[in-house]
Amino acid sequence: MTIQLERSGVTAADGVRLNVEMTGPADAPVTVLLVHGWTCSTRSWHNQVEGLPQILGPDAVRVVTYDHRGHGRSDPAPAGTTRLDQLADDLITVLDEVVGDGPVVYAGHSMGGMTLMAAADRHPELFGARIRAAALVSTTSGHLTEGALGLPTRFDPAATRIAPRVLNAVGKRIDRRDARRAQARAAEAEARAAELAARSRVAGAARRAAVLAAGLQRPALQRVVFGRKPDPAEVELFMADLAVVPGASYGGFFETMLEHDRGHALKVLDQLPVEIMHGTRDRLLPPRHANRIAAELPSARLWIYPGAGHMLMQERPRDVTHRLASLARKVTA
Repeated sequence: MTIQLERSGVTAADGVRLNVEMTGPADAPVTVLLVHGWTCSTRSWHNQVEGLPQILGPDAVRVVTYDHRGHGRSDPAPAGTTRLDQLADDLITVLDEVVGDGPVVYAGHSMGGMTLMAAADRHPELFGARIRAAALVSTTSGHLTEGALGLPTRFDPAATRIAPRVLNAVGKRIDRRDARRAQARAAEAEARAAELAARSRVAGAARRAAVLAAGLQRPALQRVVFGRKPDPAEVELFMADLAVVPGASYGGFFETMLEHDRGHALKVLDQLPVEIMHGTRDRLLPPRHANRIAAELPSARLWIYPGAGHMLMQERPRDVTHRLASLARKVTA
């Protein structure tokens, strides 16, 4: 089956343009809205975008996904807007301007799941009326640093204090790196125009050094983000998305996630079909986060995937897609 993907955009109240991608008829009986996580993009859901119409039928479902501000093809996040409450407001914009009034199955990965909880806290009237079912994939209701990176929980208080400083420092380093790269590209263009062979050789050496540095970082990132034996193409996709996230978004959104504590908002979902999905080898958000959500939302179903890491929809695409298809069927039954 060939998936015809339509790319469009909506403008948030503060003027930020959000990239939106859709497939399926606007009058389909159900819309599945896929919302990605921190440092990712719409592409992290590519398996579900392709798989849901194949399972449910091309006319039976509309699939919509969008890039958070400061991610993917969306505009950068202006100062002061790297907040989960802002992402909840952006979600409302997408619902109003793209999704329409029909029933919605919401699937949120990591920060996308936290966005749903922020929306439930701020806009409880959405749930049951418009959002009829939800999937919470590799996410948390709060206490983000608890057991993160496999550290013992006795280190959680220190991690909470130190992590924002580290991430903000990394974000500033990313911005300096991007500025240096822009300067290097300008210098390289000037060198080519002037046909200065010596400069060309220096630029080539710099590029080789950058490639080497990225290669050294990749194994460590892969260990943290993915589980056992991930598909190299999926790892490459994640790395490419991470590479274009501005430093301000990298650090700013991490800081707001540290403040996330919305277990109380889950009660809004209590009367809806909810699937909780998590991998046993998720080092960013260990499985205890899924167990806590399940305890706070006892009506939900909990699925734990042995050997899978944080990028569950890329590591277990068939399982995640079938869970979403099951929710879509429940909504339209």
